[in-house]
Amino acid sequence: MGNLIKLCAHSFNRRLWAILPLVAVLAVACGAAEEPAAAPAAEQQQAAPTATFAPQMIPQATAAPAASGEAMTGQQMQEQAQAQETAPTAAPAPTAAPPSADPAKNHAVVVTEAEPASIGAWSEGCSAEIHSMGCQDFVTDFLTWLDDRTAEIVPLSGVVDWEQIDIDRWQFNLRDGVKFHNGAPWNAAAAKYGIEYNAFPDNPSASVTWTGPDMTAEVIDELTVHAVCPNPCPIYPRTALFADFQDPEWFENATEEERSLMTVGFGPYRITGYTPGVSTEFEAYEDYLPNENWFSQAPSIQYLTHTYRGEATVRAAMIRAGEAHWAADIGFEEAETVNNTVSGKTAEVYTLVFDTVFHEELAKKNVRLALTHAIDCQTLLDSLFNGQIPCHNAISMNGTVGITAENSKWREYDPELARQLLEEAGYYQGPNREDNPEIHINTRPGSNIRGEELLEAVVQFWRDVDVNAQLNSFGDLGAARELQISGCGRFSGEPGYQEAMDCADRDPPGPAFRSSHAYEVATSNEILDMQRFNNSRLSCFSRSSRHCTAEFEAWKTEANSIPEGPERTRAMEEIADFAYEDAIFLPFFEVVYVYGLADDIEWQPYYAPRLRGNTMRFTE
Repeated sequence: MGNLIKLCAHSFNRRLWAILPLVAVLAVACGAAEEPAAAPAAEQQQAAPTATFAPQMIPQATAAPAASGEAMTGQQMQEQAQAQETAPTAAPAPTAAPPSADPAKNHAVVVTEAEPASIGAWSEGCSAEIHSMGCQDFVTDFLTWLDDRTAEIVPLSGVVDWEQIDIDRWQFNLRDGVKFHNGAPWNAAAAKYGIEYNAFPDNPSASVTWTGPDMTAEVIDELTVHAVCPNPCPIYPRTALFADFQDPEWFENATEEERSLMTVGFGPYRITGYTPGVSTEFEAYEDYLPNENWFSQAPSIQYLTHTYRGEATVRAAMIRAGEAHWAADIGFEEAETVNNTVSGKTAEVYTLVFDTVFHEELAKKNVRLALTHAIDCQTLLDSLFNGQIPCHNAISMNGTVGITAENSKWREYDPELARQLLEEAGYYQGPNREDNPEIHINTRPGSNIRGEELLEAVVQFWRDVDVNAQLNSFGDLGAARELQISGCGRFSGEPGYQEAMDCADRDPPGPAFRSSHAYEVATSNEILDMQRFNNSRLSCFSRSSRHCTAEFEAWKTEANSIPEGPERTRAMEEIADFAYEDAIFLPFFEVVYVYGLADDIEWQPYYAPRLRGNTMRFTE
């Protein structure tokens, strides 16, 4: 990884499904695991017949979709989404065709950088990250889904359509005949359970940071449920992209260990085996009911194996050796060694989240501003990424409602100004750097290609202005995650907290029980609206938040309540301006993945780091 990245487009396979700007940076993979033994070769298994589905676009209300096979940019999706109706309808399931008779094309191996900490959809460690495909995108179908080909919010297998019936209430009409993997029926009672469970702040994989807490649901009849928000929720279907479901009866009766080792959803695949440190095994769910969009088609590959390798070079080598068919985040350098590659957007920004609540110095605006002015961002990125990557200083990607050129531009590199701001803030405590309060960056190995090199340089920039900086690199995902989730939302269930929102007056909560200083994350925003961060990293009620004031809670709640349009855009821009001007975060760049594919695999990257196994297929 020491070589400079060479973006040699001529060496890439020409089948680039999602055309991306060359300013995009390499991927962040969100997990770490010990290196297991060499990857198993794909087994030659004979499969029972299953179904395939030819892609079919949902008709557009006005604007034309992106070119065939091409994902839209965030801005294009936002512009088109405003022209869409709010209640898409799923047509009857299309006729399915049998898969290839070739048994060699019934099993695919996928490899990511990290092993998931859990394969239970509602257990700690299952998150909205690429390595959690086995507890989310393979085995569960969400309440809604964003089709990046058309910019529509569409139903997956469990939903027919929806409509808003009040400012805080949405009706969802469910599909008859859908069953969980254990045969239990999908109905309004199961939907109610999942909608409400996804709104618990302590549910680690919940959509609570997208929709907000305290969601309730009402059963209207067997196949009709109302999702009820505590406040006006004009874009609820857009924010329900991570509302997933399991069989309530199984979940209620399972132990915590059983919940962490299984997901009983109704997605296109079901879990058939799990060997910690080695792999998770999946089989196409024979009773899956396809819906009329690309993302809820029936799977054409009968068996999937998900395995893990920490090094991008190893993941690329597995593709070359035929040991894997799909590999996440191999980087542009390794892409030159693989015949079939595609690059895909992630909706992520590589960011440091400052602890403005529990860290005495980072609670000071001038200290945070100084830390930004101390970094020569563009020179740093140029040296690491061969001059191809622009700095981006907003918490969310371009195209997000609220993000502008002004609130995403990098602040001027000015070490003298940084020293002045630190002096004014009273940061300097003595003649030596070690006399000053410590400010740590917390990361983990492999979290971003060249990520440790970047953060080591950031630490040096800070030390150059006499900040007592240190880089902590945790060896496993769990330890790093403990710091990330020790935020204000941990107090949500305590008496009086919701009224007082007095996070700053308390000691840091568990599981870390200490300040997170500046933790590193590739933070995503699949809904392309600042509401995502209003409810997560800027909220008194999110475990990942290190910012909390009652005034801001009222401000962002009002902004979240505004329907899509110019007024909402202005309100979200004001919040993003505030986050920028107060330097609540230290973002660096927008993130993109390069994926390696076997020569006989076809797959189109999603605009976010997600893999639904039913969208991957072997060529004939």
